[in-house]
Amino acid sequence: MNKPILPFTFLTIALVIIGVYLYYINLYAVNIPITDDYDLIRVKYTLLTNDFSWWQKIKLLLEPENDHRILIPRSIALVVYAIKGYIDYRTLIWIVNGSLLGILVFWLVSFLKKGIAVWYFIPVLLWYLTPFVFDVTLWGINGMQHTTLNLLVFATFYVLANYSGLFPTIAAFLLAFAATFTNGNGFLVFPAGLTILLLAKDWKKSVWWSIGMVVALLAYFLNYSVGQATKVTISGQFIQNLIVSFAALSGGWVAAFKGNSLGLLLWSSFAVGLITLITLVIWLTTNTIFALPRASKNKPYFWVGVFMFSVMTIGIIAVSRGGRDVYSVFTSRYSLYPLHLLTLVYAMLLMWKPIPQRWLSGLATAFGLVFAAASVYQYQIDVDIRRRSLVADHYNWRQHRKLITHFRSELADFFTQPAYDKGIYRFSNSPLAAAEPALTQPADTLSLQPLRLTLSSHSKPVDFFGHPQTVWQFTLENNDCVQPEIGRGNGVFIVLKSPQNTIYLLPTWPNQAGKKDYLLRGKIYRPGFRVTLFNENFKPNNYRLGLLYSTNEGEKIQYTTTILRVDSVHTQLLTRP
Repeated sequence: MNKPILPFTFLTIALVIIGVYLYYINLYAVNIPITDDYDLIRVKYTLLTNDFSWWQKIKLLLEPENDHRILIPRSIALVVYAIKGYIDYRTLIWIVNGSLLGILVFWLVSFLKKGIAVWYFIPVLLWYLTPFVFDVTLWGINGMQHTTLNLLVFATFYVLANYSGLFPTIAAFLLAFAATFTNGNGFLVFPAGLTILLLAKDWKKSVWWSIGMVVALLAYFLNYSVGQATKVTISGQFIQNLIVSFAALSGGWVAAFKGNSLGLLLWSSFAVGLITLITLVIWLTTNTIFALPRASKNKPYFWVGVFMFSVMTIGIIAVSRGGRDVYSVFTSRYSLYPLHLLTLVYAMLLMWKPIPQRWLSGLATAFGLVFAAASVYQYQIDVDIRRRSLVADHYNWRQHRKLITHFRSELADFFTQPAYDKGIYRFSNSPLAAAEPALTQPADTLSLQPLRLTLSSHSKPVDFFGHPQTVWQFTLENNDCVQPEIGRGNGVFIVLKSPQNTIYLLPTWPNQAGKKDYLLRGKIYRPGFRVTLFNENFKPNNYRLGLLYSTNEGEKIQYTTTILRVDSVHTQLLTRP
């Protein structure tokens, strides 16, 4: 009697979860490149300013970037450029999130193929569609290198696990080849896919898949240049860190609940990861190698592929990152892989049925809600700091050709200014575009307000391209400026205005509220902010300080009685009416 209602109820709940998530992405996605995103600009600028042959163009697209060949992300960016006339990073972010939804579709289909009721899929949506994955959903090139990559990988495994014959095999190989040239770990789709074929005892296809794997490997490493991530120094400490970080990242979803103790985070995720790995190996082995022959059609080959790919990727991350710094694996850019293992554990429990599926689904849903809430508390501050810094940086870059939160950004990329002049990337749709005309107006000194600020200065040693030197930074802190909560305006910015109308826009980095305030009042932030900047990024002068913040009527600027005197070494706060 309830069967016709259940899919409708599921669809309604799923659409609400997805809708809320996409609304969140729409709020925080900005058309501003982030670090590695500039590679896409470099490639397009190089193509526009050189008369390349087709072979030279292909070689350019295949150039390693930070140890990775990223043919697919570069090609997607070029397609966006061809359609829109410029590289739109918001469009890339939407492509990335479309990839994430595609991954969830493959998960859902795999659940249904194993006879798992559609209703039990709700918890999976709850832990994937959260700020826990912000680094691979709100960052164009990084999202394509991980989220779009995973979509290609999942599609490969689905075809291998469910279809036989020549054309499906060719399709799977093309998908795997595309994954290989999306990010460095994409090549792991081949050994993971080979595992599926060997377990299925499809010997002929295994041979052809192995040949394709060798071809892809040779193509990938042709004229390959080694970058910093692949340079490791083997030592006893490195081996220890590698083992610990490997297990810890396998249980890396625990980072959504991290407190002030990094040691507790490390060893709790290590324990969770170790249990996860052992349990999944036993269960997947039991249901493939030791399963009855008559159950061969129902073997979890797709899940085996996801497990193998995730574990091998985690292993590479442990070698390239965790071996040097065991805590470096706890970053949002690697967040998809522990979530894949978490989903496999959930699927395993649903199939194993240690308790009734309905009870298990209820517990998983409760966990998913807690996980989503913890992710918002834990990662929203990172999302806001990045977005505000990007918005401020690129206002200042357009005014002064400097990214104000970076060190000597004007020396970083030769192509940035020429590429901007050619319209390869644009900032015309800045979130603060409506407020920018007011920034150029003279400061309103008739309604100045006091602002409580604490200033501290410190030196920082920097190895600048092999030339050690010391630079100076200053930090501004406040404890009573109210910060907007999630989704309410663009945040608070500091405006610096000199008597000559030289203007800088500084981000404020909000202070995280206590867990009690978050649980009882829904507050992510407590009043106040801080921001740290390099002295040398500013022209020496006395700057009137103001605050730019959002109201119901739009952005408003309130100037204060505070003056910031800054040069390349010294910083001082003055009070002048």
